[in-house]
Amino acid sequence: MIEQSKRFTIAIIHRNGFETLKSVLDTVLADITENDEVIIIDNNSTDNSIDKIELDSIYRHVKIIKHTCNAGYGFSCNQSMIQGKGKYFLLCNNDIELPLGSLKTFENLFNSDKNAGLIGPQMFSPKGDKMRSYGTQSPNLLSQLDLIGRPIKNRAINSFSNVSILRGACLAVRREMINDIGMYDEDFYFYHEETEWCYRINNSKWKVMFAPKIKISHVGGGSTSSVFASSRIEFFRSRLIFWEKIFPKYQVAILYIWNIPKLIVDFFFYLTVTIITLNLNIRLRKKLIDRAVVISWLILGKPDSWGLPNKCKQ
Repeated sequence: MIEQSKRFTIAIIHRNGFETLKSVLDTVLADITENDEVIIIDNNSTDNSIDKIELDSIYRHVKIIKHTCNAGYGFSCNQSMIQGKGKYFLLCNNDIELPLGSLKTFENLFNSDKNAGLIGPQMFSPKGDKMRSYGTQSPNLLSQLDLIGRPIKNRAINSFSNVSILRGACLAVRREMINDIGMYDEDFYFYHEETEWCYRINNSKWKVMFAPKIKISHVGGGSTSSVFASSRIEFFRSRLIFWEKIFPKYQVAILYIWNIPKLIVDFFFYLTVTIITLNLNIRLRKKLIDRAVVISWLILGKPDSWGLPNKCKQ
């Protein structure tokens, strides 16, 4: 990791979508000082969005790391933390907007609690709807059992508080914590990397903190909406990796025995209701596709080639 000489390194993980990238860049540049830096980590965009950024003099001080394939979210975040010079890092999706004063607020919160290693904001949809941004339940066998664990509700939080899990779309990170316990686990290509990181942080001297007064606009799903089926395989692959990393083998066996047959039951349920509704309900159709592709992937032996496109070879 490069020696610290900046306040914040703001890292934007990007793959396609010029307008969303420009939007987050403009809000970030409006909030930084001369003692901050901005890095775009591009996962082999195919829409010339990076070319447009490079040609615009407004962004001449923005550093760009270009991957020749889709390296995944955790690996890309790690690249920014290895190359960044910040005392703190802000790891961002390319579809958020950063309100003025956010970086200063993050800095003040880190100063207020010396054991705060990771801080997440409250996220809102572009329409202003509050999005689930944290979890108060630590991952356990019950929470991972589909249907059974789902009714568990978050405790409402109105002040700066320790939580179990943060949503990874926008996270502020203390460099000192990274030096102590490490970065994202690169076994996770996409999905669950922040869950495993939060789990590891909360099992150390550091804390995962939720800051409800920092409000971030987040589109959500922008990078995977055009490859929905492939993204669902990636989600389930990461979920299996997560189980095997944090649970004992007998609990992993229970999760397989319960959750995989439930996938099959769900498939036939959603197939039936999709037929009854004449395939007009988009939400039901997506749930049917989700179960169908994941079951097919499992039956065929979890082929590595399935998942998000243009992945870097491991």
